[in-house]
Amino acid sequence: MLTPKVSVVIPTYNHSRYLPYALESVINQSYPNLEVIVIDDGSTDGTAEVIKPYYSKINYIYKENGGTPSALNLGLSRATGKYICWLSADDAFIEDKVSKQVGLMESDPSLGFSYTSFIVIDAGGKKQYEVNSPFYPNKQEMVTKLMEGCFINGSAVMMSTQALKTVGHFDVGLPQAHDYDLWYRFLRHYSCGFLPDHLLAYRWHGENMSKNPIEECSVIVQERAKKLFPEWLN
Repeated sequence: MLTPKVSVVIPTYNHSRYLPYALESVINQSYPNLEVIVIDDGSTDGTAEVIKPYYSKINYIYKENGGTPSALNLGLSRATGKYICWLSADDAFIEDKVSKQVGLMESDPSLGFSYTSFIVIDAGGKKQYEVNSPFYPNKQEMVTKLMEGCFINGSAVMMSTQALKTVGHFDVGLPQAHDYDLWYRFLRHYSCGFLPDHLLAYRWHGENMSKNPIEECSVIVQERAKKLFPEWLN
């Protein structure tokens, strides 16, 4: 099996409680060729101390607080892999996630990105339930269904670095829904792949950003989508 390098970008802000769990989930992946980039977005909770034991296995970068999109973009700019994953600091990869997703991406060069289903865990890491993420092989249907709301979990995504150069990085002007915005740009130029396997543990701890959605951000994304896909979205 070919093992192209995969970069895993982990943006973190005051998640020192969960970050080691996320790091362990990446370091212990069955896939051998990984680059781990942790972007500390101005944490004030001792994050740098907590992850000292991992320094030899990761690329740790501290920056002033600027929000998740800016942290992600810094990570993307430092990534050297053929593929890039984003992992939120409070989530975790399931053991074979990277290996299975690389297999999918390598099987079809037309894929700009792919995603998987996931499980939900609580603050203590205990499994709560499974989420079978929807997927629509027909791109028009995919684009249309996304207008009803974003059903792609960002931490479940693997992106082609080459495709990212075409579609651009995250919009720092969107504190939320920056991932939703990017998926639409990918879909304008590329196909999307999907694995129904539950390969991500998404942690719901009550302080998640998605608990308090900024509706305005989603509206902006949907208006942009109409301009990207005038043939399908009226």
